[in-house]
Amino acid sequence: MKFDIPKGDSKAHYVKQKFSTIADKYDLFNDIVTQGMHRYWKRYLVKKTNIGAGDAALDICCGTGDITQLLYKKVGKGGTVFGLDFSTGMLSVANHRNSENKISLVQADATVIPFKNNSFDTVTVGYGLRNLVDIHSCLKEVRRVLKPGGRFLCLEMGKVNLPIINQIFTFYFFNVVPKIGKVIYPGEDMFDYFPESSVEFPPQERLVEILLECGFEKASFTNFYFGSVAVHLAVKEK
Repeated sequence: MKFDIPKGDSKAHYVKQKFSTIADKYDLFNDIVTQGMHRYWKRYLVKKTNIGAGDAALDICCGTGDITQLLYKKVGKGGTVFGLDFSTGMLSVANHRNSENKISLVQADATVIPFKNNSFDTVTVGYGLRNLVDIHSCLKEVRRVLKPGGRFLCLEMGKVNLPIINQIFTFYFFNVVPKIGKVIYPGEDMFDYFPESSVEFPPQERLVEILLECGFEKASFTNFYFGSVAVHLAVKEK
């Protein structure tokens, strides 16, 4: 049976509650369903930020904080790193991971980012945009808090254009992935939500258009696994 994604505030409530439920084993789930490749894609994303020692970084929808930690390694003790999420469960896991580093974790909505204009050299998000009710509002906020010359990096599910390859990925994502999730968390319908949320998410080319519509001067993407996963890069020039 097809999973019906909640709309509006109901979606926000559903996502907030469910991510807290699966937080403690979310990294294990990602390791299994991507065969560990999500860690490579996240390292690639952080590399493309071009940040260095002393810079300021914000990781929205930070989840368990794995990207946040990679950002901290880039900016060092002289830099500033914030991880933002609205799931208390995810932030709890991120806080445990953060026990030895000076990363500030903030509980907030990514469509209303609680920072001043021109605060960060980079903003990142991994597998978070498709869970938001209003992507445009989020991206406008991201651009607002970026410094001139700052970069936004997004890791997200993409669309596969090769028909045969698309059939393989669709079968895996809609049939195998939910079963893996429900072995880890029996009966949890969040794992039916994941594939359906990727259907509604815009394809790579359309996300580039949205980024430009939201004020970014440059936007591009790099595909992985035939486009089933993509990293988008957008630049705020001024």
